Amino acid sequence: MKSTSIAFVTAALISMFSTSVVSQSSKDWVDIKDPKELRALFSDKTHRGKDTRGNPYVAHFSSDGRGLLVVAGQQYPRTWDIKGSEVCITAATGPASGTTCRTFERHKTNRNDIVGRAANGWTNQFTVEEGIPKF
Repeated sequence: MKSTSIAFVTAALISMFSTSVVSQSSKDWVDIKDPKELRALFSDKTHRGKDTRGNPYVAHFSSDGRGLLVVAGQQYPRTWDIKGSEVCITAATGPASGTTCRTFERHKTNRNDIVGRAANGWTNQFTVEEGIPKF
């Protein structure tokens, strides 16, 4: 078999496998669209995850709409608000400054595992914990 054919078959198999994994895993996630549920996801909660570069971050969100992102030893203030079925986070400085609105999904069996999706294609997965420090 020519190396071009082997490469094509390998790519096709990888593509088929990737599609089936995504399809299966998508069944494990449930959209969070209710504004009350979205508010509960952020009110006095701590989010722990990794940024797009793989750096761990912690974000704290108070029920009054304030937030604080801690990444790479730096702290960046945030604000957050519910707009329909999205949560919009605004940052004056630091990583991802500006306003980004995201939709969210919760894992069916582990309700503290969350996926956030922005319209620009940026996706992150994080865990949610009760409580926040003073900030």
